[in-house]
Amino acid sequence: NVIAELREVGFPFTVSRVLVLVAAPIVASAALTAAAAGAAFHWRAVLERHLPRAGLGIALVVATLCVWPLLRFATDDWKVSSAPATAVEPEPLRGEHPNVLLISIDTLRADHLGSYGSPFGLTPNLDRLAAEGVALSQAVTTSPWTLPAIASLHTALLPRHHGAGWISNRRDPLGRSPLPPSLWTLAGALSESGYRTGAVVTNPYLSLRYGLGAGFDDYTNVTIESEAFLSFRRTAAMAILRLLRPEVSVGDRGARVSARALSWIERVSRETSAPFFLWVHYVDPHSPYSAPEATDHKSFRGDSLLGGGRGFLGARGPVSPDVARLRSGELRLSEAEKEEVRALYRAEVAGVDAAVGDLLDGLRRLGLEEDTLVVAVSDHGEEFWEHGGVEHGHTVYEEVVRVPALLRWPRGLPAGGRVESVVSLVDLAPTIADLAGAPLPHGTDGRSLALLLRGDALPERAAIVESMLFAEERIGVRTATHKLVRWGDGRVELYDLRSDPGERGAPAEPALLADLGELAEVPTFFLTAEIDPARDDPAAAHALRALGYLR
Repeated sequence: NVIAELREVGFPFTVSRVLVLVAAPIVASAALTAAAAGAAFHWRAVLERHLPRAGLGIALVVATLCVWPLLRFATDDWKVSSAPATAVEPEPLRGEHPNVLLISIDTLRADHLGSYGSPFGLTPNLDRLAAEGVALSQAVTTSPWTLPAIASLHTALLPRHHGAGWISNRRDPLGRSPLPPSLWTLAGALSESGYRTGAVVTNPYLSLRYGLGAGFDDYTNVTIESEAFLSFRRTAAMAILRLLRPEVSVGDRGARVSARALSWIERVSRETSAPFFLWVHYVDPHSPYSAPEATDHKSFRGDSLLGGGRGFLGARGPVSPDVARLRSGELRLSEAEKEEVRALYRAEVAGVDAAVGDLLDGLRRLGLEEDTLVVAVSDHGEEFWEHGGVEHGHTVYEEVVRVPALLRWPRGLPAGGRVESVVSLVDLAPTIADLAGAPLPHGTDGRSLALLLRGDALPERAAIVESMLFAEERIGVRTATHKLVRWGDGRVELYDLRSDPGERGAPAEPALLADLGELAEVPTFFLTAEIDPARDDPAAAHALRALGYLR
């Protein structure tokens, strides 16, 4: 199985490599066993005098289990927990400083929330959050896949500036560049301001190897934990663990994530009076889709860190077909079967909404609702054949890049508010820092939306989308009225979203394409509020006039 998986990611096999791959663990295991047996035989008389036989057996088992790869896994990818540093005095908080609960939901389309116009009734809890707070109607992600989008959420930088998610190893789907440790992050800013910080997340692309743990006192990736249990489920160690701790279960579904998050909140609330910042990331709506009760573990196409989910590939019935095979055309579905896939996705959306409801109900039960800023957002959406394909990471069309974004803080934000301006994922970290009274970042692509949330105006800006996961690189520029897409080979598409909101018709007229063709190449003027495009960049001014932003 290992050889087959390595072949799939392009590992060049020769006879010698296969022999080394097969022989190395056997030789290592034999050497370890021989060394242990030799030591036991040599010290047999001493050990028999001082240790019972059972104790010797236990010691050998523990010595065998405690090997470096497991230690490296635990420290590099899965979990970190440490007491807050006390050597540096935190900066004083200015103004009010609420608790902050940041909820990110993987692969959640905006148009599947009732508060964004969905007719399906899938999201009563998120809709309640929208009714009690402010909804950003035109929020746009920075990338159509998780790692660069989430990195933007935490750094207020576009992918081109934070650098996370670029290909670093072409043989491994997880071979992507991490977030540099020197960047400003929301968790770091809040930690320096006296917040206790924690993260309970899912998705292999959010493991600690990608640098997203900076600034967090506690960081647990439930998917990595679940993958480990699945990968080691046939070992003697796991059999012993299940015997001794039958309550330990495998899975990274929403209900378990909410329970872990509430446990963290309860513990931190007992330990300190400082405000907390907790980031919770749910992976439920990600493919393969299923009814929430069908599986405990959310597996991917096989690009999980430890390969624990490969048994789901090509599954039918309660679990959807593998979307990579759907995208490639290897699996061809009828219209009725496509609707079944969409129905499974809708079941995932309803399931994650219920999990979010558990978390919000727990917050209320603990008496923390009034003093907590809750921000709920998606990292990206999902395609369902609107433009011929499925999944995400392939295009920058609206079904993928428009995301829900909701903010509720009973003591600080109006209820029932709605912001119609185009905003970007890079704007959320500065907004949270602003509302939490923490220092605002400098030199980032985002800006605080606090004025917009409270009903005031801010200058209109476009949102930039970039960094493909699977497809040829392209950049999307999204304004309130248009979407421009520039491909890596120079092709340009421009859609008028007022007359063609689904981007299904022919692109806009060639003359306008010529006027706006440079937008995706020089997007930075949109991202600096102090720049006056009409004064500083004549080409930008011409493009903005064509879009209706300048008179």
